[in-house]
Amino acid sequence: MGMHVGLIATKSSVADFLKVFPRVFPHLEIVDAAGDFPDTDSIWEWKDTHEEFVPSSEWRKDNPGKTVYLLWQDGPWTLLFDPSYLLPSANKELAVLSNEMGQVLSFIIETTGGCAFFSCFENGELRREVIYNDATIQEQGTPLPQEAGIDMSQYYMDETEALWSAWGISPAERLASPLGCQAICVIDHTDYSDL
Repeated sequence: MGMHVGLIATKSSVADFLKVFPRVFPHLEIVDAAGDFPDTDSIWEWKDTHEEFVPSSEWRKDNPGKTVYLLWQDGPWTLLFDPSYLLPSANKELAVLSNEMGQVLSFIIETTGGCAFFSCFENGELRREVIYNDATIQEQGTPLPQEAGIDMSQYYMDETEALWSAWGISPAERLASPLGCQAICVIDHTDYSDL
């Protein structure tokens, strides 16, 4: 079975994460939000009805499109789910977030494309990164204590799930539950016209 996950984890409450969100991602304006979903279907329905994909060729300031991010509380962690992978791969912003929230973890798994990424940021710096892409592994930084017993030279789905477990993170359970889910709809004000 494949995986398609973009995830950011911070040791914070969802409310505290949302307070720093505009400072960390100043180009993203929250234009709508919802919570207290009765079931998981209603979460995905809200996401589908609030998102508005605009290809870069059609992007204009008056037609920026909208993106929805989903957040859950998972014990001491806030989990932000981003299937577009944009925020979990935004290293500059994740470094800033680590100055605001402490340790920040980022995970991307796309089995269709055969890739997986793990990053850990602390105090505004990238502390650890492992990239699996097309059967090639790249590592940066010193292995973390949570990696003990995990063969990071084979980093992929099983190793990602082992890291989640080592940190006490349970994204599968959170993503399957409406309890505590907070959805935010954002507009990206980045000017892509010159890119």
